[in-house]
Amino acid sequence: MLVRTESSTIAAVLRTRICMMQSSTEEITLHEGMIATEFGVSRTPIRQVLQKLAYERLVETRSGVGTIVSPLDPDHRDRDLVVLQQLFRAAGICSQEAPLRSDVFERLVAVQAISEIASRDAKGYLNTRTELLEIAAEAAPDTILGDAMRAAHWRHIRWRMAEHAWMEAPVFDALIDTVRACVTEARENGAAGFYDRLASQEL
Repeated sequence: MLVRTESSTIAAVLRTRICMMQSSTEEITLHEGMIATEFGVSRTPIRQVLQKLAYERLVETRSGVGTIVSPLDPDHRDRDLVVLQQLFRAAGICSQEAPLRSDVFERLVAVQAISEIASRDAKGYLNTRTELLEIAAEAAPDTILGDAMRAAHWRHIRWRMAEHAWMEAPVFDALIDTVRACVTEARENGAAGFYDRLASQEL
């Protein structure tokens, strides 16, 4: 008997699979029926999950094909990073002198602790980046800005995973240093400091 899985869990699993893909350009189709069977749910929640992932620009619908993983355009690699950095800067400007919410700050501190003992492999790198993404999007001073930041951040994470960033020791060390610096900036300079630190780093 199949065990039904919550939509949020299904979305998290699919995001991980998309980010762990070795190809940034291969067209991969996601079949609703197969996913529904795997997670023991009907197609309706799967459609809802795929709609959410489409809103995050992780998947898209192609006429006559279905839902596919959104390809990454190598010609736009540098621009994609600039977009994310500018969104961080915009969040910092809009945050002004507001403190980072206490619950979000506590989560950031927890991420720092976990990142320092995380396995230095693809999963460890992805988990740390995902947590940082969720915190940044959740703390955004405007929901539209938060949504845009989430989509741009996922795209950048996919680039870094396709580039096997976790295999480069300096990159992993830099990520941990960034998390530490984000905690310090958030403590001393609030949300604006947190976002400014993110904007200044090539994660």
